[in-house]
Amino acid sequence: MNNKVKSGSGVKLLSFGEVLWDIIEDRAHIGGAAFNLAAHVKRCGLESYLITSVGMDDLGHGILKEIDRLKVSRKYVQTDSKHSTGTVTVKLSATGQPSYTIHTDVAWDFIDVRNSVVSDLASENFAVICFGTLVQRGKTSRKSLLNVLESMKNVPAFYDVNLRQSYYSRELIAGGLKRATVLKLNDGEVAVLSDLLYGRRMREAEFVQTLQGEYPVKVVLITMGDKGCIVAENGRVEKCSGRRVKVVDTVGAGDAFSAAFLANWLSGKTAVEAAEKGNILGAYVASKNGAIPDYDDEIRNALGLK
Repeated sequence: MNNKVKSGSGVKLLSFGEVLWDIIEDRAHIGGAAFNLAAHVKRCGLESYLITSVGMDDLGHGILKEIDRLKVSRKYVQTDSKHSTGTVTVKLSATGQPSYTIHTDVAWDFIDVRNSVVSDLASENFAVICFGTLVQRGKTSRKSLLNVLESMKNVPAFYDVNLRQSYYSRELIAGGLKRATVLKLNDGEVAVLSDLLYGRRMREAEFVQTLQGEYPVKVVLITMGDKGCIVAENGRVEKCSGRRVKVVDTVGAGDAFSAAFLANWLSGKTAVEAAEKGNILGAYVASKNGAIPDYDDEIRNALGLK
């Protein structure tokens, strides 16, 4: 597949999934993988659209203000009068690694994409659609995602496995892999998925080879924190070096990696070149508080942003 599109303004990315408040050490930070990705993609120079749902409460109003502030399009953001805005309680280890308590029956579990919206999405000419596993825990959101993916079946799909708590199954993972053009996961998720899909633990190279032999996944990205990442494309498996930083918290670092990868990959860079940019941004976010810190001049220059 030729991923090269015109870079810069006009290239549109669609992110489907959760937006919520991460409660970290009693402070609220806007987050959710789908939103984090959308916000970082916008900062990396693409047009960014989000499909999600928030409650008609103070937390929901706060999210809408943040979406606008970060210049993500909320054309497809829904408000829900029956369910509250999503929240997650995040606890950090001594090394900044997060554990999550993700509260249920919240607005993003009930994303309801009607046929008229599906028709609008199909005509938007998106360069890529991004989705994960967590948002599929709710039947309504999962059905909506499947409808959107079907309506955009000729659009490349970026699937971030993003395993959380017990909100995944073999069926959900396999369904995502059948639609994925690019798969992103971390090294810990390789162990879980190899057990889940193939009944045994595999090393990264064997896992990638087996996976790409079964599913139409063109690129596999395996992130490994400050050790960098593994990139598999066209039968080749390469490692990209990471960046060592003083970690504050790693919340959102993987989403930042994905955003920088996509912005560069869609502009025509190879998967390896794009992943190197992903490593730079992921490390930067891990060195800051919150999932979407402001970009300073150094990171903007490192990413080649104006």
